[in-house]
Amino acid sequence: MDFSVPVRIRWDVDFRERSGRVKRIARRIAEASPLFVELHISGKRGFSELSGILAELQKAGPHVSVHLPLLPQATGMARRGYPVDYIWDVGATAGFVPRLPEGAAAISFVPDEETAEELPEIVAEFAESDLAELHLPNVNAVRAVAARGHVPVPGIDRLRAAAEAVASLGLSLPGKRLVVHDFFLWKALLRTFPGATGDRVEFSGCQAGTALAYVDWEGNLYPCDSLPIRLGSIEERTLEEVWNSPLRGRVADTVRSTPWACDGCAEHRGCLGGCRGMAFLASGFLDAPDPACPEERPSAPPKIASSES
Repeated sequence: MDFSVPVRIRWDVDFRERSGRVKRIARRIAEASPLFVELHISGKRGFSELSGILAELQKAGPHVSVHLPLLPQATGMARRGYPVDYIWDVGATAGFVPRLPEGAAAISFVPDEETAEELPEIVAEFAESDLAELHLPNVNAVRAVAARGHVPVPGIDRLRAAAEAVASLGLSLPGKRLVVHDFFLWKALLRTFPGATGDRVEFSGCQAGTALAYVDWEGNLYPCDSLPIRLGSIEERTLEEVWNSPLRGRVADTVRSTPWACDGCAEHRGCLGGCRGMAFLASGFLDAPDPACPEERPSAPPKIASSES
């Protein structure tokens, strides 16, 4: 399927009190008529702009989820009655339940190279709480580079160790749901929580640059937050104009293809090449294997062109 516009858009509204022309960006997103919009808000600028952002987005009628940090200003926003789903970013520190607002249903934790070992504590506290959903997204590469200067990509050994530590706790998650973005982490957790992780029927491979788009706090458009290839600015042009650029088309074509190391791999039927963003960050190539894949690979790829050539 060829997506003339993305159906799901993630937007980092602000970053360290920096943001672009927020209402213009919201208007550009609404003009693209996505079905789903994920707003990620981290500071005062985003908190103050949320009402105006939602007013613009509601013109297109997408399902909106708002990711917020566990800060007093943020927890107060949950009482305003906005028609959105709140997902609380708990960071890498256990003991988050007492800080959640009343009625909180969903939390998010990023198991990256630096935080994956905290996963057992996060899952244990989630299991004992009244929360319904735990989201485990991939690392946001664009934000990580801006904040730390590098991207803490988790390898399969780190993810496998975290999943084994979770399994050793002997927990169960009746009536709860795990939303795991990484195929290989999902597969590792499936053995421990088959009911909570689901059967992954909805997994259709990497959606970067096809069904999914990411907008940073300055209005720059990317194929995905895990794939830091800038396509252009939606402050300067419409989202559809930027989305239909030749660069996005090349990214989409590569994402649809089978990575060079996946030919004949037994995992490929399930993972469909895994996360191309993580592959790009680890190797510099979009068509390299996902670093979280446990399968052994040839020592080097065949001669291939850079994704940005």
